[in-house]
Order: sequence, then structure tokens, then C-alpha cells
Amino acid sequence: MKTKITISMLFMAISIGLFAQSVTISPNKSSAGQTFAVTISGKNTAFLTGVNTIDFVYNSAITKDAIFSNQNVVNDSLITGTVSISSTIPNPYGFSLRISNTINPPINLLSGISIPDADTIIPRLYPTDNSRGFNIGQSTYLRIRGKNTHLTTAKNNTIKFYKYGIENKSISISNIRVYSSPYPYELWIDLIVDIKTKLGFYSMSVENEIDGIIFKDSIFEVVNPFPMLINSIDHRYAKRNEVKDVYMAGSPYAKFLTNPPTILFTKNNIVSKDIEVVSITAQNDLNATVRLNVKPTAEMGTYNIAYFYPADLDTMYLNNYFIIGAAARTNEINENTTKIFPNPAKNLLNIESNNNITSVQFFDLMGKEILSKIPEKQTQNLQINLSEILIPRGIYFIKVQSLEGFITQKLIIE
Repeated sequence: MKTKITISMLFMAISIGLFAQSVTISPNKSSAGQTFAVTISGKNTAFLTGVNTIDFVYNSAITKDAIFSNQNVVNDSLITGTVSISSTIPNPYGFSLRISNTINPPINLLSGISIPDADTIIPRLYPTDNSRGFNIGQSTYLRIRGKNTHLTTAKNNTIKFYKYGIENKSISISNIRVYSSPYPYELWIDLIVDIKTKLGFYSMSVENEIDGIIFKDSIFEVVNPFPMLINSIDHRYAKRNEVKDVYMAGSPYAKFLTNPPTILFTKNNIVSKDIEVVSITAQNDLNATVRLNVKPTAEMGTYNIAYFYPADLDTMYLNNYFIIGAAARTNEINENTTKIFPNPAKNLLNIESNNNITSVQFFDLMGKEILSKIPEKQTQNLQINLSEILIPRGIYFIKVQSLEGFITQKLIIE
């Protein structure tokens, strides 16, 4: 009797060993929002013979936060497909895998797909200390380290640079070097920053057949160590129907003589066609005379100056910096529209006008201009500190120009 029982138990053990079912899924780790290809391997599963329903389970219920699709039954022991993970799930997290088959009972895999801490699985790029800023026209290198990446084991790495989400071609790559020590997964990228590269921050992407596309925002900045700026502009007031010489002084890196700039005048963000730059005559690299032709149709008021040096490289805007008044040779306006007081004046001189004051000029009795002053902003009321401008005591003519016209009066300074 004991012999029969022993034989029966042995037969049952052999049967279980022959027909026990099991499954595995690979890969079995993911992150929120990821869609990836998987392979499900089975044992005694009859995938091909029966009809399969594949679900993911959380808290003993089928969940929609992980969905299997594109089922392809290769044979009785192999299924391929795609898993999509919801972008709203937290981490860490985990789903069980359940396969129902019309022939076999449901098979449950408790450790189906796990969502570990994202920092332990998601490929990321980290800049090093040298990736803070590059100069235009510079040949340099960029060091990038990876985490959870395969920069050294992948067959190739394709690197692109972006500005405002658009791929940039002015930063070229001459060589890529891959290092596994002293830091794992480090790329040294030899760069050439073209002279016409736009200034500002750049992003980059690294793509390979293992990691896919890894994107890193604002990884470095392109700067201009030698800005070519306008420091000052003299005689920045003109009239309609006038040819006017304006004198510009640039920063130490300006090159008026070597490469004259492009100058445009804008009003309300629209380039004016009524202020024409006739010529730019450079005295040297730092100083130039710009001859303007102000057409009779030019709109009166203040203009911004857009300054390009050279085109595509540096753009500088001088806001509310140029003023167009009434037409040249216009008649004097009525004295009642402008008040100049006190007269005689000693320390302070006040000017009140019905229109915006565009310039104030002082002339001696021979008609020679002693001083010209232009308000820093639009105003109808201007106060001049005579003690600061150091005009000697005496008799002068003062000419006040407004958008309406001009008025000339005799002024005594005590």
C-alpha cells in the first residue's frame, strides 16, 4: 500500500513539472509616460493555440494606467507587443501582469512592470563646468556626462543643438570623443561656434539606438566678449525735408572704419522708409558721421534706432533716441505757445510749451551756437540749471524747438 502511494505522488510531481505554467516580461522597468516594446516569454502557455487577453493589474483590479497593445503571437511560448504607461502615475509604482488564455487558466505575474524612482532609470544629461558660455567665432569643446545612459556602449551618438526649439546649424561638431573614466559615460564634443551664431542660450539632444533621444535644455550660452555698441549720438534732432549729419561714437570694439554697420530707424516697431541713411563716413573705428535724408513725409515724434554690426551678429536698440520735428525752414510759431522764464535768469530757466520740446539752443549776439540741449524724454515742461551748463553772464538768443515749430527770444543771464 505504501508503494502505491509513493508512486502516485511521484507521478503527480512529474506531471506538475511537465505542465506547470510561467511567464516573464522584458523589459520589466519603465517610467511614467513611456511607450516601449516588450517581449512576453511563456512556458506551457499555448499562446499560439489559444486566444490571449493581456492586462495589467493594480490593487487586484485591471488598470488603464498600463495598457498592452499591438499583440503579435510568435509561437506558443512567445508574444511581442507594446506597453504604454500613463504620464500621471507617481513613482515608485508597480503593475502585475495577467494573461488569460482560452485553453489555459489565467496566469498571473506579480512583478509585471515596475516604475522605480525615475532618477534610477531615465537617461539624463548633465553639463560640466566648462559648458557655461562660449564665445562667437571660438573653437572649443563641450563636456557632457550621462546618467542611466549608454553613451559609451551605443554604436553611435547623434548630437544636435537648438535655439528656441529650432535646430541650429551655425554650431558645428568637428569631433566626438567618448570616455568611460574618470567619469562614466562622458562625451567630449569639439565645437566650432561660427562668427554669425546668434547670441543666447542653446539646448542640445543626444540620440543613440539604446537611449533614444535625450534632451537637455539651456546647456550653454553663446556670448560676444567684444560687443560693438554705440556709446553716444550727437545732433539727434532733425526736421522734415532736411539732410542731417549725425555723429556716432562707438565702444572700443566698434569698427566703423573696418566694417560699417547697418542702421535703421523704427517707430512703433515698424522700420521707417522716410529716414534714409545716405552715407556712413568713418573718422576711425570708434567715430563716424551718418548723413540722413529726412523726407517731407516723415512722421514727427521720437524714433528708435536699430543698429546691426555686422548683420546677423549684434543688434542694439536705442529707444526714443531720435526726434523728427516740423519741416525745415518753417515759420516761427506764436510766442503765446511757449513761455521762457524768468528773464533775466540767474540759476534756473523754465520753458513751458504747448507741444513736446525737441531741442533748446543758445546763440551769442553774433549768431554762433554756444550750447544745444535735447530733452532725455518727451516733455512740454523743461527746467535748465544754468549753473551746471556754465554759460557766462551776458545777453543771448535762445531758440526752443517743438514738434509744432520754433520760437526765438532774447535772454539775459545774470
